[in-house]
Amino acid sequence: MGQDLALVADIGRQSVRFGLTGGEAGLAPRDVRKFMTAEHPTFTSALVAYLGGLGLQDARLPSVLAVAGAARGDLINLTGSRWYISLSGVEAVLRVRPRALNECAANALALTMLPVSAFAQLHGPAPRAVAPGGNYVVIGSGTGLGVAALVSAGDKLVPVQSEAGHMAFAPTTPDEKAFAQYCTAKGIQLDVEVLLSAPGLLLAYEALSGGKKLAKPEDVTRGVGRDPVCTAVVRMFVEHLGAFAGDLVLAFGAWDGVFLGGAIGRALQPQLVDQGFRRRMLDKAAFRRQLGEVPVALINRNDLELLGAAAAHGNA
Repeated sequence: MGQDLALVADIGRQSVRFGLTGGEAGLAPRDVRKFMTAEHPTFTSALVAYLGGLGLQDARLPSVLAVAGAARGDLINLTGSRWYISLSGVEAVLRVRPRALNECAANALALTMLPVSAFAQLHGPAPRAVAPGGNYVVIGSGTGLGVAALVSAGDKLVPVQSEAGHMAFAPTTPDEKAFAQYCTAKGIQLDVEVLLSAPGLLLAYEALSGGKKLAKPEDVTRGVGRDPVCTAVVRMFVEHLGAFAGDLVLAFGAWDGVFLGGAIGRALQPQLVDQGFRRRMLDKAAFRRQLGEVPVALINRNDLELLGAAAAHGNA
C-alpha cells in the first residue's frame, strides 16, 4: 500500500463508519464498514475492531475524523451520543495524531470530490463544478440540521463550520405561527432545527394536527397527497428551508451554489422543486435579483462525511 494511506471516519450519534483513503487506489474511501454505538462501549473499541478486521492493528496510520459535534480540544463530546472521542486515545492506537473536523465541514469539503453529475438541479441555473473562486453553502437535514460553507481563499477552498441550525426561528406564514405557538406552549425553545429536521417533521405534524402523533418521519413524507396535514407540514418545511437558504447565501456570500444534503432532502426531492421554496428564498428585498441567479441542487450521495474526511487528508 502507498505511504499516504490513511483512515477516515464518519462518527455520528448512533453509528460510526470507517474507511481507508489514499495509497495507490486514490482518495475515494474504500473498505468501508459500519459499527453501531450500541455494539461497542467506546469509539476506540470500534476502531480496534475495524483495524483487526483488515489486519491493520499494527499499522501506523494518519486519520481524519468527521464528528457530530464541536471538533475542539483533545476530548470531543458527540451530540446526542454516549460516546466521546479522545484524540490522545486514537493516537495511541494509530500511532499518529488524528485530525478532527465537524461533520458539516466534512460535508462542505466533500463537494470538491464530486462531479456535477452528483448534483440534481432544483432551482435556478444548473449547478456548476465546485472550484476555487466560488463560495458555496451546504445544508444537511437529517436527525439534526447542519450548515457549513465552502469559501475561496486564494487558490484554495476552505470549509467554514457553523451552528447556523440553531439560529432563531422566525415564523411568517399562518402554519409557521401555529407551529411556533404550539412549541412555546410545550416549553420548547425554538430554533430553525426544531422544524428543519427529522424530529421537526414529527413535531410539526403534532402541532398542525392538534396533537396527533406519527411514529416516524417517513410517515410524514410518504403521506403527502393522502393526508392533508402531511401535505401542509411538508409545504411549511420546504418553504421555510427556502427562506433559510436565502439567509445563508447572504450570510456567507454563497452566490455560486446552495447544496442540500441529508436523508430528509433526498426524501423530499419531489416537493423541493415546488415554487414555494424559491419564492421564500428570493424574498429578500435588496438582493432578489442576485439570489435568483444562485443554483440550488440536491446532493445524491449518503457518504459525504467520509468523502470530506478523505478530501481533508488529500489537502493536508
